[in-house]
This record gives sequence, structure tokens and C-alpha cells, in this order.
Amino acid sequence: MCVLDETKECDGCMECEVCDLDPSKPCTNCGKCLEIKDYATIRIDKVITDPDDYEG
Repeated sequence: MCVLDETKECDGCMECEVCDLDPSKPCTNCGKCLEIKDYATIRIDKVITDPDDYEG
């Protein structure tokens, strides 16, 4: 099935392999269209070492 139109069978048009930001080039999975960063951060408020202290 087509990844862009789930009601259509894949016909090999390769539209799914085109860059969303520059349609004149193929997608290179750079992530710029998804605003993917080179790294991510997570703030840790507390570390629970005793399972009985967990408030889930």
C-alpha cells in the first residue's frame, strides 16, 4: 500500500521518496522537515531508589 495514501496500492511513483522541503531532490532522511535536533534533553526532578517511595 502507498505510505502517503492508504487507500491506494503502491504503483512505484516514488513520490514518498521526495524531499518535503525541496521537491527537486530525493529525501535523505535529514530530519529538517521534522525539526529533529542532534540531541534531546530530559529534566530529572527526582531519582527514586526505593520502589515503596514511588507515587505512580
